[in-house]
Amino acid sequence: MREEDAEAALGLPRQIICLAVGTVAVLIAGLQPLILGGWGHEGRLSGVGIGLAAMGELFALGLAVSLAATFLKPTAMRIKIALACLGHAAATVAGLRLTSYGLVLDRSIAGLFEGVMLWSAISMIVRSGSAERWAGVFATAQTLAQLAVAASLAAWVIPPFGVNGGLIVLTVLSIIAGLAALFGPDRMAPLHRAEKGPGGPLASRPTAGLVAIFLSLAFIVSLWVYLDPLAQRAGLSSETAGLVVALALAAQVAGGMTATVIGPRWRAGPILIGVAALQAVALAGIGSPPSPLVFAGAVVLFGFLWMFALPLHTALMIELDPTRRAALQIGAAQLLGSSFGPLVAGLIVGEGAVSKVFPASAGFLALSTILFVIVQAVMSPRRTERR
Repeated sequence: MREEDAEAALGLPRQIICLAVGTVAVLIAGLQPLILGGWGHEGRLSGVGIGLAAMGELFALGLAVSLAATFLKPTAMRIKIALACLGHAAATVAGLRLTSYGLVLDRSIAGLFEGVMLWSAISMIVRSGSAERWAGVFATAQTLAQLAVAASLAAWVIPPFGVNGGLIVLTVLSIIAGLAALFGPDRMAPLHRAEKGPGGPLASRPTAGLVAIFLSLAFIVSLWVYLDPLAQRAGLSSETAGLVVALALAAQVAGGMTATVIGPRWRAGPILIGVAALQAVALAGIGSPPSPLVFAGAVVLFGFLWMFALPLHTALMIELDPTRRAALQIGAAQLLGSSFGPLVAGLIVGEGAVSKVFPASAGFLALSTILFVIVQAVMSPRRTERR
């Protein structure tokens, strides 16, 4: 079945349901500072526990979406996704009474259910005839949802009810997503099989592309998690730092929307190489001698490029592997990179100066850029034209 036919068979309402379920799955990525930090203030998680819970959930999410894309068939999807949503709700409710390493384990289990939920959205995106545009819509929607939920929890839920109030909100959202999944697609068209076996030359370029995406997100998140101490290093007050973060989040939305509009018009490889060059500029600005204005501008550029690049990852993987099977692993590469980057950065920074994060982040960026250049250089023009 052609991608256009598959997209028409799903229908717009069911496509929106897939994106909504996926958006609920990745809400935690924007809520971790609020939820995990709140547990720290309540004495339920230590500093080490906060790091382990954050890494464990993102790692489990990435692992689960990879395994789901590999082993789950896109049939009987309504019951599969609904059960995953209910499992996520149950895991979230379990966190109401847990502390310490019980919370670390609980959030890792929640991440497994989130991965299956995210698989629904990714499966729809890669099968659509305008995958790059849908990926841009998804990137923008998840950022807006994270902003809205985080602001609502911070203003109206957590102050009177504590973090448990936030967990109840997440539980309700998961249940709603599960009910919506019952009206989503029950099956999706199978993807074409590769022309050669997994060990053939056609597999090397998609693998390199996925590793480049992994390293790119390792760069982004390793720097992002240290943004607050880096802002202090640049001489920003806490209030100004909060404003800069808000501007960066707004820039992320703008980046996702921009990619949605222009992403399908150009080949992804050259654009991603250009993005990497601009990310190097942003990194240099963030790490420059303390200058609040330069720091703020660099962080806004950093945020814009972050969400601008995500939909292009989908376009790149479809160019590298027209069967679109490798594209199913994009979420796993992004999420595993998002957990690996902060882990390595944390080991390097330790209790020392926060400026130690720059060599780690720069290393991830350099390696990802090299791989983007390599896959672009060896990409077959004939295969790209057949896309």
